[in-house]
Amino acid sequence: MLQKIAPILPAYNIPDTILFYKNRLKFLTYNYGNYLLVKKDLIEIHYIEWQGSGKLVPASCYLFDDNIEDLFSKFCSMDIPDSSGNLKTNAWGKKEFHIKDNNGNILRFGQVIE
Repeated sequence: MLQKIAPILPAYNIPDTILFYKNRLKFLTYNYGNYLLVKKDLIEIHYIEWQGSGKLVPASCYLFDDNIEDLFSKFCSMDIPDSSGNLKTNAWGKKEFHIKDNNGNILRFGQVIE
């Protein structure tokens, strides 16, 4: 039985990504050199330092929350990039918003609307 998923996203710079998650989003961070684990509640996002010769192509992941309006308000009060003013209900039954991390990756936060 599948129980959990942990996306692996690219990072330009692991120390800068640690600062973004630790200081801005208040996540726990675990640094393994060119690999980073960030954790909050039951979710994990993994980062690997970009080693490519070309430009980093940002990725995205979807994070489910059980009280999206409170999370949205919290991120707005913390001046998190792209969080202000974009909480919406979409056609597929989710209320959601998104932010960009310091690497340009999109983190979409959502809650199923009953």
